[in-house]
Amino acid sequence: MSFTLSLSKFLQARLNVLIFRFLPFHTSRLYLLFLGKIYYNLKKKEKSHIKNTLTYVYKDSRTPEELNRIIRETFRGIIAHYHEKLFIAYNYLPNTLKFLRKSVNLTGEEDFKAALDKGKGVILVTAHYGAVEALPGALAVRGYPVTMILRFQTQRLKESLNRRAEPLGLELMDLDEGNVFMQAVNALKKGRILITECDEFDSWRTSKNNPVSFLGKEFDGDRTLEILRKRSGSAVATALMHREGQKKFTMNLKTLITEEDDNRSVSQAALSVLDEAIHKTPYQWYQWADFGEKLEAEEERKKKIENEKEKGFSQTIEENTVSL
Repeated sequence: MSFTLSLSKFLQARLNVLIFRFLPFHTSRLYLLFLGKIYYNLKKKEKSHIKNTLTYVYKDSRTPEELNRIIRETFRGIIAHYHEKLFIAYNYLPNTLKFLRKSVNLTGEEDFKAALDKGKGVILVTAHYGAVEALPGALAVRGYPVTMILRFQTQRLKESLNRRAEPLGLELMDLDEGNVFMQAVNALKKGRILITECDEFDSWRTSKNNPVSFLGKEFDGDRTLEILRKRSGSAVATALMHREGQKKFTMNLKTLITEEDDNRSVSQAALSVLDEAIHKTPYQWYQWADFGEKLEAEEERKKKIENEKEKGFSQTIEENTVSL
């Protein structure tokens, strides 16, 4: 019988939720790393897909030793992400709040505050990078008005996070429920910070008129952020949560667009920041599996276009051939 659970649902099993209520931060991380090894031993195809994507991207720019280290640390980073998710959602609440206040350092806060003070809200673009699970809470415990768009993998996780978010004034929008776009616009018009991710590739509403470059590849970019900014007139910033070591994290806030007449592509601006961060620490990004699928889909799309061109060219020749 095949093992069908996703990594997210495997690690968020009820027993693990109970364990995370009591285990200290470092002990629970070791426990989850152990479970991660079990998972990838059972899901060899998924593991190979991630390794192949990393190899495809870095084979020409890194030595074999560097590439092996990136691959090894990437799998540790994937598990670290789920550890932070479970710790924030289920650990003893006072411990979680202390963690969000004491373990996260902010940079770029002055420019970010200035953009927020304009009263039109800020579109804060993040990614599946570093300790992103701590991002909304770390801002909320510091008094920032935060709204985040996300997709919940389990109903249990959704209920737990909503209970913890409410006292902090943190609003969580479920990507799979209702008209999220209009809710997002309304949140920005209230002067709130709207956190969204730029690397949810399967949710992109692509447009040929918005090309983007990312990790050395060209894609039709996502137009959602462009439409959101035009509708709201909000400033745009990015925030990436870097893991710095033993329970230490840095939230790098970078304010990108503050003027309404600035016509730069929001998607490209955000992806450029992410691209630079991944270049420095590729193992902190945990979207390699989805990026691999994006690359494969792009290759298929290009092949289809080429085949259609060749077919059209052949038909043109046949139509213009005179029988002798």
